[in-house]
Amino acid sequence: MCALIIACKSRDFIWDFFAFVLLLRIFFTNLMRYAPKYIFTLLMALVSMFPLSAQFSMRNGGSQTGSSSSFSGGGNVMPSGSGRSSGATQVGSLPSSSTNASDKEVALRIRSWSIDDVLGMKQQADLDTMSLNFQNMAVPERNDVVAASYLANIGSPFQSMIYKDRQAEESFIFMQPYDHWKTSNSEMRYINTTRPYTNGTYLTTVGNDRSQEENFKFFFTANFNKRLNIGADYEVINSRGYYTNLASRDKIAHFFTNYLGERYQAHGRYSIHRFENYENGGITNDDYITNPLEMSGGYREYESLNIPVNLSNTFNLTKYNDLFFNHKYHIGFHRKDTTGQDTLEVFVPVSSIIHTFQWDNGSKLYDSKTANLSYYDNVAHINRNYTADSVALMTLRNTVGLSLNEGFHPWMKFGLVAYAEHEFRRYGGISDRPLPPDSELDPFRQAHEHHENLLWLGGRLLSTQDSILQFNADARLCMLGERLGNFDVTGDLQSHFRLWKQLVGISAEGFVRNETPDYFYRRFYSNHYAWNQDLKNIYRVRAQGSLSFPSWNTLLTAGVENISHYVYFDQKAQARQHDGQIQVLYAQWQQRLAYRLLHFDFNVVGQWSSHQEVLPLPNLAAYANLYLRTRLSKVMLTHIGVDCRYFSSYYIPAYNPALGQYHLQSEKKVGDYPYINVYANMHLKRARFFIMYTHGSRLFVDPNYFTTLHYPQNPSQIKAGLSWNFYD
Repeated sequence: MCALIIACKSRDFIWDFFAFVLLLRIFFTNLMRYAPKYIFTLLMALVSMFPLSAQFSMRNGGSQTGSSSSFSGGGNVMPSGSGRSSGATQVGSLPSSSTNASDKEVALRIRSWSIDDVLGMKQQADLDTMSLNFQNMAVPERNDVVAASYLANIGSPFQSMIYKDRQAEESFIFMQPYDHWKTSNSEMRYINTTRPYTNGTYLTTVGNDRSQEENFKFFFTANFNKRLNIGADYEVINSRGYYTNLASRDKIAHFFTNYLGERYQAHGRYSIHRFENYENGGITNDDYITNPLEMSGGYREYESLNIPVNLSNTFNLTKYNDLFFNHKYHIGFHRKDTTGQDTLEVFVPVSSIIHTFQWDNGSKLYDSKTANLSYYDNVAHINRNYTADSVALMTLRNTVGLSLNEGFHPWMKFGLVAYAEHEFRRYGGISDRPLPPDSELDPFRQAHEHHENLLWLGGRLLSTQDSILQFNADARLCMLGERLGNFDVTGDLQSHFRLWKQLVGISAEGFVRNETPDYFYRRFYSNHYAWNQDLKNIYRVRAQGSLSFPSWNTLLTAGVENISHYVYFDQKAQARQHDGQIQVLYAQWQQRLAYRLLHFDFNVVGQWSSHQEVLPLPNLAAYANLYLRTRLSKVMLTHIGVDCRYFSSYYIPAYNPALGQYHLQSEKKVGDYPYINVYANMHLKRARFFIMYTHGSRLFVDPNYFTTLHYPQNPSQIKAGLSWNFYD
């Protein structure tokens, strides 16, 4: 805690925020202790148009702990053999505690889950309280990705080098480079807790105020009663940058709530995302990194802040706000269940009426005091003196569904859902119509809009309660609108069996999609880039399977995908479509090994693209972590180790500041460089903290540390972090 205080001493805004957090905790704690029924009455009045039940079923009320373990650097979870959660809330992996100091105090029990953003089906999702690999939260890849392209800073535009990690594109394609930093609806954690829970996390660079990187997070959640929970999640990323004119300032906030009644259930959240990045266009000459002796006149290295860059007075501002609300009303009956000598009356939901509302509003502004004609091939469609490009997308969705629930009768082994979804999209951009010569209007404010009204019909078949086989299949088809005929069929299944008395988990998933390319791929107009083209539908088929061996700590994954009419940004950052098919094959091996105190974890991915000139991928990417695991003074769990990220040489992507997108390049191959960190990571009761020396390989490996063309990674740094949990 002292280290955190010292690090924050000169930052008044953090002290103010901690004071605000403390007051907020005191306010909510006392509010919930003395006036829960009045707060509940007020909130229920706001949603009085919905039928609410006065009863609450506390099935699965005993404390449980998630048994699955996650591999760092991969983002995958080792199946435990029991398959997908049945949809009931699960207890997060937090330490339980009880006290006899007061009869009013109760044992801590925290349950966390996520829901899908169409029908609100629950899935197990534990809170992040693991001590292992906590230090990875201070590097851009975090614990989710083996290898990635980024612009050196945390919070900067990001693209995974692992093809299977690239999720379906955001509806707003200019948000895609920031998808790694935002929390989607399906990733959101909803909580039910017997006592208020708060977490504060602060990560920082030590000893370098000029180029410091800071990441501050705050999480708070509490229950008003057994049914109603509220919470807030706030994150600030501030990276001043080790290279001139390259900085990131990001702010992310979530406000969420859930109500779990016997018949009526609801989940909602409001999210605010603001990503502000100052752009330098990359360094002017890679020799400042690869041949520092020549460029610096005999010195071993060149000071990063003195390296010339391409752009100045240029920044991108990307904003994305969304409102999500899912609620359902269960129709069913009460029955008496006898367990031992106890007889309980429980509610059995037979059918459910489901409604989901979602509003998304994204915008992007590219602002430059010049038109940067030399950097953008002497192109200026609107103004040769400055640039102020802007694009926007607003999406409004309403989904109505009717489900026949699984398990209400012994012969009902699966659930059925039918649903309809109306989707309205409003695209906004700069109009390509020229203004009259005598007009005083700003041409960058002359707007053009494109509207889409879509009607989708869909259905879902699922089984989550069977002890042997669980599956989920979903299909939807666009019946009206500009995307008429688009369809999306997805499915997954999980099972387990015994092999030589060892439990083996097996899972498979896949999809078939026919989709119209996004409007901005078809039509776009800005100062430096413009296109208006007809594109064919993209057709994608993927099949993937996994085998897990929990007793061996092994997870094997392999898959294949075929893509027809793939859309991409070419070497000139123009939207293009490949007239043909591309095949991608991939395999992944995640393993944990241990011998007494010594542990070795690795995550290796092999992949192959049939058209590297269109879809380039590194053939090999790996993350390895060698560490000692022990307890100091028998109480403090400690990991001391070294980790390494690596990817094989290939044509890494280039980044275009005006579009805010990654695109192809054939100028040079980059790779075969190990990125090594040395760390000490500790966990003591409610606190996790670490200290790490990053990019240690820079001291003894030939410098070629790029993940994006002309954007070198940061030099060596010392980073430290602290995360503290409060359960009252």
